Amino acid sequence: MNRFFKYTLLVLFLIFLGLYFGADIGIIDYPAKHRTKMTEENIKRFEEDVKNNVNIDLNNYVDYKEKKYDNGVSKTMLKTSNFLGESVKNTIDFFFKAISKSLD
Repeated sequence: MNRFFKYTLLVLFLIFLGLYFGADIGIIDYPAKHRTKMTEENIKRFEEDVKNNVNIDLNNYVDYKEKKYDNGVSKTMLKTSNFLGESVKNTIDFFFKAISKSLD
């Protein structure tokens, strides 16, 4: 049991270090920086088109593509999470009501 605990802590610590240094170096923020760069380029294009009196369509300047994360697993996990949340809430309410009745 002691060895398992040490290895678990070691693995968690290594994961923490990886995430910490990944965020520090900027690996995690790269997609956000890329979107910002694209936005700045689109703003410059928009300003040039306004100066040149070009017909402006906002869809030409906005690169927003909504990602869909809906799938069977996420829906099931959401239902499970909601069920567990309600169960915990009901259990806590039950215990506090029981304690309140016992104190009266």
